[in-house]
Amino acid sequence: MKKYVFKPYSESFPALFQREKERIASLVKTALAIEHIGSTAVPHLGGKGIIDIAIAINRKDADLTSEQLRALGYEFRQVHSTPDRLFFRIDLPDLEEGVRRYHVHLTCFESNDWKEFIAFRDYLKANPEECQKYEEIKKNAAIEANHEGEKYRKLKEPLFNEVLSKVRKNLVQ
Repeated sequence: MKKYVFKPYSESFPALFQREKERIASLVKTALAIEHIGSTAVPHLGGKGIIDIAIAINRKDADLTSEQLRALGYEFRQVHSTPDRLFFRIDLPDLEEGVRRYHVHLTCFESNDWKEFIAFRDYLKANPEECQKYEEIKKNAAIEANHEGEKYRKLKEPLFNEVLSKVRKNLVQ
């Protein structure tokens, strides 16, 4: 599966998230909240087509929740994790793609990661002109990076950081 590509927004994204949220919630009883984040959570925003899911938990439940996610087939990825966020991924059968990747970002409700995930998504939803700029950057980055993840991230980083800076200012207020 080629990960660093650009795909148009699909109306199926909310339903795919909802189905996976229900599957996760059926086993992960420690979740305080399960939210759809990333490009697929923003109507009309194209991107890689990966369904990103943020799960908020109490810090004391991290080990148990990690175990439960692995029981659902999610693979823990230390390389993409941080001290405040554990990262998991899974590839699931998909009618549109054949196989679709899902990412889970496991963090605490009070963490900056959680607040920024939600605020970034909401900012793009509320600012269509910024959303369109972000989509163009992502589209061009996917072409120019030619499936190189590091290059893709570097190309979209300036606008991503600009939006994140605005989001962070709003969080402080």
